[in-house]
Amino acid sequence: MGVLLLSFGLASLNGSAENNISPPPKSAEIQMLEKIEVKLVGKYKIGTYSINTHVDNNSKDIDIDVLGSQEYYDSVKHEIKDVVRNLIRSTKFEKYNVNVKKGEIRQMITEEELERNNLLVEIAKKINNELSNAYPNKIDGGVDMRIPPPEDPQELIVEVSTLLDGEKQVDIGKEIERTIYTTLEKKLASNKLLKESTVKIYIYNKNKEKIKTSL
Repeated sequence: MGVLLLSFGLASLNGSAENNISPPPKSAEIQMLEKIEVKLVGKYKIGTYSINTHVDNNSKDIDIDVLGSQEYYDSVKHEIKDVVRNLIRSTKFEKYNVNVKKGEIRQMITEEELERNNLLVEIAKKINNELSNAYPNKIDGGVDMRIPPPEDPQELIVEVSTLLDGEKQVDIGKEIERTIYTTLEKKLASNKLLKESTVKIYIYNKNKEKIKTSL
């Protein structure tokens, strides 16, 4: 399952008095991704970097893609892994697998592929921010997202692992799903990828079981 949880900066506040309010706290995943960005991006040839929770096999990973030649990858992969391991020491991510891989990206990418990537980043950023702010103690990690290759029918899969349990899990699961749909409709209405895709949202409880939200 392809998973995307990318690093992104918060929008700056205006200087007016009405905005002189502390923003909601960032999730641990966003904070860690920002630390990874500071340590790696610019110093190394980094492609994507993500924190991934795979519902199917219950594995948790931090994935770093390195761009460039095989020789360059071989020369920096161990150093990059050590940097990330030092960052996650004594944090909730300490037992995550750190995977440093050679980015499977061609020398040249088409404008269409670049556009799709940018549009997906926009969606991932907005959904993660909304859920992190609205449900800071109910989301287990970030949001898993995947899309098929450009030649396949457009389908955007959004999967959310939560800490929900008990009788109220269905009601809260519906709220989370409704929040995602509202975000897509009201805050990402101009996103071309969304306009061309069928969206499917799946919410999982703490036991990795799909909640029957039926929205």
